[in-house]
Amino acid sequence: MASPKNKRQDGLVTMQALLEAAIAELETHGEAGFDMEAVLARTGVARSSLYHHFDNKAGLIVAAEIEIIRSSLHEENVMQRKMFEQCTSFKELFDIVALFMRADSPDRGVEVRRSRARIMTAALHNKNVADAITEAQQSESRYYAESLAIAQNNGVIRKDIDILAVSYWIQGQFFGRILLDLGEENFEIGAQWVETSLVALEAVLSPEHQK
Repeated sequence: MASPKNKRQDGLVTMQALLEAAIAELETHGEAGFDMEAVLARTGVARSSLYHHFDNKAGLIVAAEIEIIRSSLHEENVMQRKMFEQCTSFKELFDIVALFMRADSPDRGVEVRRSRARIMTAALHNKNVADAITEAQQSESRYYAESLAIAQNNGVIRKDIDILAVSYWIQGQFFGRILLDLGEENFEIGAQWVETSLVALEAVLSPEHQK
């Protein structure tokens, strides 16, 4: 008979296999074309195990979307930190942040924000989803705050701000753009939204505005 420890380990392996297959299915076919039978066939996992770990198809999709967002956000955070570490002036840092905000293609940005909105909605009704997205958000917010702290300690950004609060605020700017997506505004409005956000960000971070 398998020990409790081995059972937990087997369960984690099964969950990871399902998540990886679900992510591949989402990235290939999107939510509308998501085929749970294909996920089960790819992993060889029993349907009962999928229901045990994720409740249902919707639960598996949400879990996969959380992992996609968490992974994407972390990759961008790691990239920005490496760049922040090399910055010797506010202009250098600001140009990096502006590059990331402007570079995201409209289609990809819309889909990522819509995915996050779906997850937030699911979190209102599912404690497991709420716990997962909270943990991911807090972890990446702290990581980004630590990156800002590096710039702050180097005198690149102002020292009279709460960097964790600013970290959350910057992510709030990203999520707030969902209002444009819902209204299906044209590209020019989206571009002006980015430039307006950058004006606000410059005021928040620039040492010239330090009190």
